[in-house]
Amino acid sequence: MLRLISLSLIIMISLVVQGQRNEWVNQAIIVNSGNFETNPPFIDYVTVQSYDPVSHAVTVFNTIYTQSAQDVVINGNKAWVGAQDSIILYDLDTYQRIAAVADSGISRLYYFDGKLVVTKQWPVTRFFVEILNATNLALLGLVQNISGDCGEAICDRDSLYVAVNEGFLGQDGKLAVISINDWILRRVINFGQDAIGILNLFSYDGKIYSVNKSPYGVTNQGSITVYNLNSKTFVNKVFGLKFGEGYGIKNNLLYLGINNGVGTFDLINQVIADTIIIPDPGSGNNIFINSGAVDYVNSQLYLNLGNRPPTFGIGVITTTLGDSVTSYTTGINAECMALDYRTPAGIEHVYNKLNSLSLYPNPVSGILYVTYSGMGKVRDLLVTDITGRQFYMNRTHHSQNRFIVDTSGFPDGIYFLTVRTEEQSLVRKFIKQ
Repeated sequence: MLRLISLSLIIMISLVVQGQRNEWVNQAIIVNSGNFETNPPFIDYVTVQSYDPVSHAVTVFNTIYTQSAQDVVINGNKAWVGAQDSIILYDLDTYQRIAAVADSGISRLYYFDGKLVVTKQWPVTRFFVEILNATNLALLGLVQNISGDCGEAICDRDSLYVAVNEGFLGQDGKLAVISINDWILRRVINFGQDAIGILNLFSYDGKIYSVNKSPYGVTNQGSITVYNLNSKTFVNKVFGLKFGEGYGIKNNLLYLGINNGVGTFDLINQVIADTIIIPDPGSGNNIFINSGAVDYVNSQLYLNLGNRPPTFGIGVITTTLGDSVTSYTTGINAECMALDYRTPAGIEHVYNKLNSLSLYPNPVSGILYVTYSGMGKVRDLLVTDITGRQFYMNRTHHSQNRFIVDTSGFPDGIYFLTVRTEEQSLVRKFIKQ
């Protein structure tokens, strides 16, 4: 009888703990490019692996018989990998391929509302953006009249925004604005020479931030462009630093490559907050950071390191303050990665009651009503989609406990509302339809 009671208690505690987890990182997906062999016979290919942050197990679950990887994005339990001449869709619970399609000139991938946006680069010479059905990878649309190579894409309201850098010969950074209703290019915003190398796009507090990667050989200039979605104005923030890729946002800090290491940009004050969160791992000895991601749930950084010419690869995990946590093995040239975030299923009512946060209606098509009745004052509200892209931010500095969020401009899909107080962060899932 005692053992039965103990077992019941353990199950109850387990459910409460799971409910309090809200959202967690199920695994990290890393795509390794391999040796970049140029002449046959080829013996090294792209591999796709999983890293489990609980067991620390590394599982290589697929080989793509091509020579380079460009990007990986995750939505729910699905992952899309772009690798040189193909796009592969995986089930992340079974690691099975669901669909595959031949493609060329892949640059970056972006998922939204059941669609996969594929941006393009050389050797493509036209149609630098295409839209695929995310489930079966069928072609839905091609965007004409974009002038050259593209970087990342991001959706806000009724428009898709795409970074246009025009490749190695590009002289300006541009932002293409595309209607999501008909995939027609509506306008191009020229950010000018100060935004050369525009690559990564992030949304925060009604603005799009572009990380403009320093061109090859330039070590003393990098920039971030801030585009205001309401006023449709922009400002280039130019710094005497070498910029790499943007890795993600945690709170008000954007983490990005600075001087071959990792630093931060303060999104509120719009200044460089720290140039050396992670120092240069050894670029003088040809050791570089190949890819990375910000774990905004656990306040951690995932970084994949390797050397040139490639002989080894290693992944490291640190806190967002730069303190070492652990490491894991990778293949060589681990150039792409994404984090697989999950939320509890079927027990949302348990932690809604425990944490005193409610949303209504859910699903929602317009106004979402948010009520918080827990301890501590609310500092801010944040809405992100399942990939971590930010769609809404509201900061509050008083005792308000009821809020409204207008979701009418959000694409249909799954979102997470985070309420941060002086004591804790609470997360609730809702559906926009």
